[in-house]
Amino acid sequence: MIAPAAAAPERAAFTFLKTVPKSDLNRILNEERSLFSVNTAAGPGYSAPDISIALNDVDIYLVEYASQVPEQGNRSVTATGLLALPVIPKAKQLPLISYQHGTVFGKYEVPSYAFQETNPSGFPHYAGAYETRYMVSLFAGNGYAVMAADYFGLGGGADRPEAYFVKASSQQASYDLYKSVQTHLAANDIQISHTFLGGWSQGGLNTTGLLQKLEAENVVVSGSFTASSPSDPFAALNGLIYHPRPELDAPWLNTIVSLTVFSFENYYGEPDLAKSVVRPDFYQDMQRIYSRSYAGPEELGALFGRLGTRPLLDYFQDQYRDPAYFASSRYGRLLAAAETYRQQFKSPLQMFYGTHDEVIKEAIGTLPAQYQNVLTVDRKGADPQGIETIKVQGADHRLTFVTAAPTAKAWMDHLREK
Repeated sequence: MIAPAAAAPERAAFTFLKTVPKSDLNRILNEERSLFSVNTAAGPGYSAPDISIALNDVDIYLVEYASQVPEQGNRSVTATGLLALPVIPKAKQLPLISYQHGTVFGKYEVPSYAFQETNPSGFPHYAGAYETRYMVSLFAGNGYAVMAADYFGLGGGADRPEAYFVKASSQQASYDLYKSVQTHLAANDIQISHTFLGGWSQGGLNTTGLLQKLEAENVVVSGSFTASSPSDPFAALNGLIYHPRPELDAPWLNTIVSLTVFSFENYYGEPDLAKSVVRPDFYQDMQRIYSRSYAGPEELGALFGRLGTRPLLDYFQDQYRDPAYFASSRYGRLLAAAETYRQQFKSPLQMFYGTHDEVIKEAIGTLPAQYQNVLTVDRKGADPQGIETIKVQGADHRLTFVTAAPTAKAWMDHLREK
């Protein structure tokens, strides 16, 4: 446990929560990983990665820090996140990875509550926050510092609207956490030796978004990985709406519509955007999904039961049956503006995608690499930077992440040796 840094210069508070012994970290990497994988649907050819081993204890901190909402004139907000530090006596340098979490159903299934047993809502959150514990056990349990933002409207900011797929706010939440962590570590005489990024699902989108932001601020990033990233939200959702895979698509894809359309309404100041998109008979339940105004998992299950397992297009107003209307609509244009891959990245990037992913189509998994090739491939066909796409045979949405994280860690360990 390190001493708290001075609050004034960093405008952040770091509250020590607990030390997690390596025995617990190894339980997270083994038994909890098995529970996380129980409801997965592996296809032919999937092979689970070996169980990882944590070698050191980890100190967990709650971080409360100042940030701002770019879409609303840089309105000031207080955001929350997690910092996990390996217990290594007299460490003066640490590699840092910023982890961007995926879509959550509960507002406390986020990094700052990942190692806490209870939350203010009284509803269970622990299982839903497993992804953060996996990353902390894997990376912080092996000598990395791990930081992870909750994002606006989640965790300590649960009383505010969520900023789901809201690009600049998502970038700002992680960037301001990074600056606070950097200041805090420096105040405790610890330097960041390498900066890495990683994220799953929504967090994959936010990872390349953060990479864009850090590179624009001239922060050197040593390497990044994403798993099942919807790097182009418009293309990803367009494909699911108009060209569904009935035998594969997840029944909860309606959640993505709910979270995006109400987030855009709130953060971009678009009154009644949701009413213009969602059919009236589904509007109230879609709004409840976004606001989490239901009494726990049982009522959420009943809510999904009312919505049914209908085609995604059925939730939309009639005019959205025309794909061209969707593309030109305000909702479609805001989805398109949320992309986070249309620039030439300066640092290496591994992007993992599964062949049986019920959320992300393979074409979306490889789209950023194809786009980067257009920008960077020379006359000889060589791509000096590029994106490495890694196919995870037989992996669904969760299993892609389970495989990607330890594979990316081995790659990052190698980058640190260069």
